[in-house]
Amino acid sequence: MSGHDDKAKSAETTSLAERISELENRKSKLQEKTAKAHMPAEGMALAGRVATELVAGIVVGSALGWALDKVFDTSPLWLVVLFFLGAIGGMMNVWRIATGRGMAAGYFEEHGTDSDNAPSDENDQKR
Repeated sequence: MSGHDDKAKSAETTSLAERISELENRKSKLQEKTAKAHMPAEGMALAGRVATELVAGIVVGSALGWALDKVFDTSPLWLVVLFFLGAIGGMMNVWRIATGRGMAAGYFEEHGTDSDNAPSDENDQKR
């Protein structure tokens, strides 16, 4: 009877080990699928920064406009003007983030300069 019990336990253990390995395989495949669906941490940080820049521009512009309206008693004039200026500022900051220019302002050349072909003064530019 003990020999029969040992064979049954051995078969049960093998069956259990196979089921566990099958479950682990399915779990790892499921994790691979869900890992592809999630946005990476860098993307989430970028999305948070973009949202913050847009909201901050609008909130700061609106707050300054509201304060100026209270000071000068000009009901919605400064609020509307600075709301739109804040929204434009927020969009410019998002554009700077998207193009990789950081917080720098001003003129940027998109391509490298070639000093041999560049005009040296105003007279050369007219030619």
